[in-house]
Amino acid sequence: MNDSENANLMYSNAISLLKHLPKGWISWGNYCDMVYKETHDEMWLEYAVSCLFQGIRYGISNSRSHLARILYHLSFDTPNEPVGRAFDKYLDQLPQWVWLSWIPQLLLSLQRSEAPHCKLVLIKVATVYPQALYYWLRTYLMERRDVANKPEFGRNMALAQQRLQQSVTGPSSMSDGNVRGMNHVGGALPTENQVHPVPQSGNAVTSHDGGITQGQDPERLPNAEAAGNTGHEQQSQASGVPENNQLAFRRNTALGWAASVASSFDAAKDIMEALRNKHPNLANELEALLSEIGSRFVTLPEERLLAVVNALLHRCYKYPTATIAEVPQSLKKELSGVCRACFSVDAVNKHVDFVREYKQDFERDLDPESTNTFPATLLELTDRLKHWKNILQSNLEDRFPAVLKLEEESKVLQDFHVVEVEVPGQYFTDQEVAPDHTVKLDRIGADIPIVRRHGSSFRRLTLIGSDGSQRHFIVQTSLTPNARSDERILQLFRVLNRMFEKNKESRRRHLTIHTPIIIPVWSQVRMVEDDLMYSTFLEVYEINCARHNREADMPITIFKEQLNQAISGQISPEGIIELRLQAYGEITRTVVNDNIFSQYMYKTLPNGNHLWAFKKQFAVQLALSCFMSYMLQIGAAYDSNGMIEFNEPVPFRLTRNMQSFFSNFGVEGLIVSAMCSAAQAVSSPKQSQHIWYQLAMFFRDELLSWSWRRPLGLNSAPVATGGINPLDFEHKVTSNVEHIIDRIKGIAPLPSSEEEENTNPPQSVQRGVTELIEAALNPKNLCMMDPTWHPWF
Repeated sequence: MNDSENANLMYSNAISLLKHLPKGWISWGNYCDMVYKETHDEMWLEYAVSCLFQGIRYGISNSRSHLARILYHLSFDTPNEPVGRAFDKYLDQLPQWVWLSWIPQLLLSLQRSEAPHCKLVLIKVATVYPQALYYWLRTYLMERRDVANKPEFGRNMALAQQRLQQSVTGPSSMSDGNVRGMNHVGGALPTENQVHPVPQSGNAVTSHDGGITQGQDPERLPNAEAAGNTGHEQQSQASGVPENNQLAFRRNTALGWAASVASSFDAAKDIMEALRNKHPNLANELEALLSEIGSRFVTLPEERLLAVVNALLHRCYKYPTATIAEVPQSLKKELSGVCRACFSVDAVNKHVDFVREYKQDFERDLDPESTNTFPATLLELTDRLKHWKNILQSNLEDRFPAVLKLEEESKVLQDFHVVEVEVPGQYFTDQEVAPDHTVKLDRIGADIPIVRRHGSSFRRLTLIGSDGSQRHFIVQTSLTPNARSDERILQLFRVLNRMFEKNKESRRRHLTIHTPIIIPVWSQVRMVEDDLMYSTFLEVYEINCARHNREADMPITIFKEQLNQAISGQISPEGIIELRLQAYGEITRTVVNDNIFSQYMYKTLPNGNHLWAFKKQFAVQLALSCFMSYMLQIGAAYDSNGMIEFNEPVPFRLTRNMQSFFSNFGVEGLIVSAMCSAAQAVSSPKQSQHIWYQLAMFFRDELLSWSWRRPLGLNSAPVATGGINPLDFEHKVTSNVEHIIDRIKGIAPLPSSEEEENTNPPQSVQRGVTELIEAALNPKNLCMMDPTWHPWF
């Protein structure tokens, strides 16, 4: 009827009759949100967020899913901040524990325009649930400090400013652009702002102290941060701004991003100070514990060198170069860097025996500067890397014990008597956790096994709780910037598990994704929950190769050698596919059988009952893994426009040995039905809205991290949202989410239409998943995969 005012009045009258009805508040919020999307009137957006807050306040667990929606609206608030006003107004009405699962998102928001609001939430959480926040806050502080202190940071920002200035023609247009840019930014800020200098990398960068209502502490925000979420109105205005003015605005926002690093660091320090003031003894205990773990359980230089050699070996396999060709220059450059890093002056001083034993021979074999002894071809380099891998593996197994003793590794932890420290990982349940009823850390186990997997080595710690329970964590070091994506994916998995519990088909199949706990220690060190019974799929293959005295990389070598003529460009694209298929067929016939995994499980499990139970459970877990791999396109990368780019020919891993182990009954029965049930649970009408905003927050963080990792000073200068223009940042998030939603709907079972019912034979409701299974098992697709993926196993 298009009568918004009367409809809103009817909602108000209905809610006044029963104010504690959460579904009524959520329904009212949905209506206000719908009206806002149609009219773009900010009043309706504020109404929507206010109603959602009330629904969460009075609601059950399903209502708390709307927190993702609130945080999404807060991230893309309009310049007048209607969401921020409602957020500050109703924040105190929610218990602090509802924010525990959103701590990573709140911390990441400290570098954006919504920082003052998120800072308030984190301070409240720090006073009540300090141990739920401390690990992530401490690591965030270290990361921001490292970024701000990097010498390249100041040089890159100066380069960005210089390049942008060169793009502007004439001083008059530059000054005009500055005025327009400042006015454009100023329109996004509250009135009565003051300007303060923020020194960053030798440059004075101005930023605004926004006037903050509801008794907030003033928080310094750079110009670009305040304009980071300007909504649809500014996007339409930007199209009419001359190019010179846009370049000047980009220069200002690039400098604003530099200041945002400093402002986020200051905000995080304030939160940490509040936590330490409230819980001084606990903070000291946690700091001593994490400092000792991060410094005492790092890998040995031999283990680090083995990991580097293993990575270089895989790099050789991945290079699209013939094995008889010369070593590529990029690989030579990497080898030179490895030699300098592994045998640097610092290594010479700290690890004298290691340098004395390995330096001369390693540089003779693998240093490109040793022109007389360096390998001439990629094949020779691969053989030498294999040789060094075998030497290092045998030395580690022969010289170093498999189990370390805590008393020898860390006397501090052996004598460490904690009082208030809890066993980490107790706040991921999305349920209220009373701090007085948590399991406290009693001690750390005396034995520290060394876990070696695929060229990497880890120390496994056993945390013993006050109730006698034991939790095992491996200490991972030398993490890449992509490691934070693992934590975000696990957070999304926990949300999906709650959706599986609410759907009939997924609940009756007991669909639950395994979500190990990850605890950050330092910026490049973390603890990951492990189990004594864990074994990887690749280890099964390596055990079989060792039993038959066969090199594990033999199939890769055969595959690469047979493709030499294809890489040289002598064959057409159709001929290359045929050549890859022939090489794949030869490997599957003569080298790798399809019953390796089946034989391993038959010998490992004691009887048929255990085998049947394992096969059923493993099929369900594999189905969920396949579903998530297809849904999120795990393994894909972002293109230059911030969109997911997935080029692999198979949607997920379901190779010959898995198919042989499950048989056709397991694949077509258990795996297909479990994948369909998972897709149906996520795409159901009751969950469609929740999954949209959960994915939106996931991609918001992913795109922010991706943009901050991009080099500064390029054509797209870093702005308020990192390296993405704030005007199209929301569009990129929305496009990625819609892309994922379409993929889920494409495989979810749907009621058949009348046309499909009249077809003969009728179409299966599982046809979407069945087509994916066929694509994953098709040899023509498998042969196109990278050889290091082991498609033949």
